[in-house]
Amino acid sequence: MARTYNPSSYDDHFCLKPPALLWLAVLYLSRTFLLLVIYVVSSVSRISPDALATLRGTVSIYAFVPALVAAPVLVALLRRAPSATSLVRWFWAHGRTILILAAILDCAVSVGGAGLGDGDVTNLSPVSLLAALFDIYFLVYILATRRVRDTFADFPAPAAGP
Repeated sequence: MARTYNPSSYDDHFCLKPPALLWLAVLYLSRTFLLLVIYVVSSVSRISPDALATLRGTVSIYAFVPALVAAPVLVALLRRAPSATSLVRWFWAHGRTILILAAILDCAVSVGGAGLGDGDVTNLSPVSLLAALFDIYFLVYILATRRVRDTFADFPAPAAGP
């Protein structure tokens, strides 16, 4: 990879930092998984039952599929260090492809879950349309941006053993 970025674009391991929009895309695509984590944590700490009921109503079982596809990339993003395991490195190396798949699946779930699957466009809610537009935006961003390609091609070298 040609080092054509500003020196502040690199981390302490001389690897290209993930841009903020990539962080946002990964968080957005794994949002249902994150909502599940929030739900589990909140049920342990006894947050109000009204908030939990609202959370249960916002999560579809089908929405877990794209979120579970994107979740390993979130883990790899958080664990991006020389001490990372080979599995984390594999997920990072394939992260762009994984996020593309997650965005396509999430768009299909957003549109299909809104009732468009039966062919009636009038069933498409504004929220579902907005979710599908976010999916398409992040899909184009991940596909077309050189910085994203370069970021997924860069990972800290393995830590030297004792």
